[in-house]
Amino acid sequence: MLTPLPIDAILPEVIAALRISRALVLVAPPGSGKTTRVPPAILRAGLLSAQSPALILLQPRRVAARAAASRIAEENGWQLGEEVGYQIRFEKRVGPRTRLRVETEGILNRRLVSDPFLEGVGGVILDEFHERSLHTDLAIAMLKEVRETVREDLILVVMSATLDAGPVARFLGDCPVIQAEGRVYPVEISYRPTLKPAGAESVAAAVDEALRVGDEAGHVLVFLPGTEEIRRAASQIHPDDHLDILPLHGSLTSEEQDRALRPSPRRKVILATNIAETSLTIDGVRTVIDTGLARFAGYDPSRGLDRLELGKISKASATQRAGRAGRTAPGRCIRLWSEREQRGLVDSDPAEVARVDLAATILALHAWGATTPARFGWFEAPAAERIDAAEGLLKMLGALEGERSTITPLGRRLLSIPAHPRIGRLLIAASESGHPLEGAAIAAILSEKDLAVGERGQGIAPHGRGESDVLARLDLLAEAEHQRFSPRLRDRGIDPAAARTVARVRDEFFRIAKRIHSNTLTAPPDDSIMLTWILLAYPDRVVRRRGGEARGVMVGGRGVRLDPESVVRDDEFFLALDPREDRRGPGGVREARVRIASAIHEEWLDEFFPRLLRRDRTVELDPTRQKIVAVTSLWFVDLLLREDRNAKVERLESAEALGASLRPRALAFLQEDEAAANWMARLEFVRSVMPETDWPDINESMIADILVEASFGKQTIEEVKRTPLVALLKARLTHPQNRALDEHAPETIGVPSGNRIRLSYESGRPPVLAVRLQELFGLKETPRVAGGRVPVILHLLGPNYRPVQVTNDLRSFWATTYFQVRKDLRSRYPRHAWPDNPLTAQAEARGGRRS
Repeated sequence: MLTPLPIDAILPEVIAALRISRALVLVAPPGSGKTTRVPPAILRAGLLSAQSPALILLQPRRVAARAAASRIAEENGWQLGEEVGYQIRFEKRVGPRTRLRVETEGILNRRLVSDPFLEGVGGVILDEFHERSLHTDLAIAMLKEVRETVREDLILVVMSATLDAGPVARFLGDCPVIQAEGRVYPVEISYRPTLKPAGAESVAAAVDEALRVGDEAGHVLVFLPGTEEIRRAASQIHPDDHLDILPLHGSLTSEEQDRALRPSPRRKVILATNIAETSLTIDGVRTVIDTGLARFAGYDPSRGLDRLELGKISKASATQRAGRAGRTAPGRCIRLWSEREQRGLVDSDPAEVARVDLAATILALHAWGATTPARFGWFEAPAAERIDAAEGLLKMLGALEGERSTITPLGRRLLSIPAHPRIGRLLIAASESGHPLEGAAIAAILSEKDLAVGERGQGIAPHGRGESDVLARLDLLAEAEHQRFSPRLRDRGIDPAAARTVARVRDEFFRIAKRIHSNTLTAPPDDSIMLTWILLAYPDRVVRRRGGEARGVMVGGRGVRLDPESVVRDDEFFLALDPREDRRGPGGVREARVRIASAIHEEWLDEFFPRLLRRDRTVELDPTRQKIVAVTSLWFVDLLLREDRNAKVERLESAEALGASLRPRALAFLQEDEAAANWMARLEFVRSVMPETDWPDINESMIADILVEASFGKQTIEEVKRTPLVALLKARLTHPQNRALDEHAPETIGVPSGNRIRLSYESGRPPVLAVRLQELFGLKETPRVAGGRVPVILHLLGPNYRPVQVTNDLRSFWATTYFQVRKDLRSRYPRHAWPDNPLTAQAEARGGRRS
């Protein structure tokens, strides 16, 4: 007889609602039994037709999917693989009689793409929807479209323990919402705050406290953020002959996971990641110890970098975790944080659609027919730039093409491979080259947890110099297999559990790869061939080394820094396969830290990605040499591969480039030429004092054009400076205008000594004539310009060429001020003439002609 669960009381209401609406949102707290009781109830109610008799139950995690299928079989007296079965990545237990299939969401989404009618399936249940995995978000949107277009009979149930049901119900057309009662048994919550995030010592102390209660307190379930934290905690817990300390995480084999889940007469301490948060009932767990931490996957589309960040869980996750202790009896939950910290937690975790790589999802949508993913009927749409980033990567991989991002035959092949499109691309390349096993091994190394570890779980095992950290890890994998994954491997820098997982995934990828291409060569592949497979999978991670052997710049402009233990030290170009944000560099420089790199050769980019190469030629001013140079450059996407700054420059190119470089400072450049600047000042003078005359306005734009003209045949700024610019300025005036300019704003004026003295023109002032006083003897009136309208300003100079008087009234000077000047200077300069009557004296030109 089944153990009564809270969900049992509302199963008739669930069935009645589904008979009417065929869609339902069910909210039921942890431990209420929704996962194991609702699917069989739907099957027994006869809601599914003979043509579509199958029911699919979706679980976000593989461990939960297997456990749920086993529990349902046990409760109903069914055989696993017969009436109920499961299908997860690389594992399938279903038969021709299987009506209830427990699947992970990726399995369903691939089925939807290949069979949008869901032939034979009468209903789908999305369990633990609150986790908002990317696959779940895609599944609910696709299923809604299927229901609205071709399968209005399809039953769709959304279930969760902690869910705001309103938005989901509205998304499904205002379907009914049913709330279930609370958990079966109460859970006592207590807080044990730590000075810093809970570590192995804090966890071990809490476990010791829980174990002191005695065997009647049942098993202990500890939530930790990752496998390394699980290993450290296990090493700190005091061993006991009557106690099993068992890990539980996604990297374990099915057998190892079952050992933690199955009933046991011995007391267990289960050290788990958040895969144990939902849908798992571990019989006998009475105590939960929660560190309050988890690792969250993320993706930065602007930089193309993956992130895996340690962070605090949400209130919803804390509730789910605590609920594990009240499944089969009253329990307790020890939270290793304070009540104040609890109040500060966010209500729920952000949906994966807003924080992880979308490439596989966008590819599936294109195959689905959603050629504009931004307009797809998302439950919650991702940001447009994240969709664009995913499409950009898929185009680089060859899965999409053209402005309309049409899916290619290669893209459809990638969809059939249960892995990220990058990994699929690698497997296809390896299989087509006849080396599926080696390709599968590399794919597993790149897709699973790093098997190379150090004291703190960092990937640091490889040393020396080589072409690829991936190939170095192939050697580590071979050593781990040879040592049968012995725990002693950790002393060699190898994580035996991670190595075992990589080997298992390699074998699954190998089976897939053999189906891709049947040709298998016996001779091992050259290293260079394997390196090209990696390039085909990661073209957006190409790096050019700069600033020493450890640093480089990646496609997208991001700086990267190799870990000291990376073997890739010599090649100019390499792939940054696991870039992670790191601000620990000098001065807090934000670089991407790279543990796993792989060398490439530049010619491979031309061989495999010619469409992504761009050859540019520019002619520009070299600011150091102040010379025009031709620069040829080769780019891969936006990464500069090669540059030559000494290419031949054509005369026309040089002139245009010189002119372009001078244009922004055309007026200032012209002012540096004294003669040209004076000519411009003369023109401005006559335009201001003789406005009735049609003088042209030589503005900065025209000056820039003049400098372009002056640049013909030149290559340097200095050559342009030696060009007589006045001649080019005069060419902008007509012949009569030039004559009028010389007449009304003369460059020089003749004086009685016979010399011609240069006039100085300044904006807004009359021109200035600086002349020795002795050269003006006999001149009665001040010289005038502009048709006699403007008297010049006379700077009268002494024999030492220093001004002794400034005037624009020469007659008045001779009559008055001259005699004082004469008195002051005659004794100092007795050899110079100081006549009593300067109006009748002979002018002197001593000192020669001045200009």
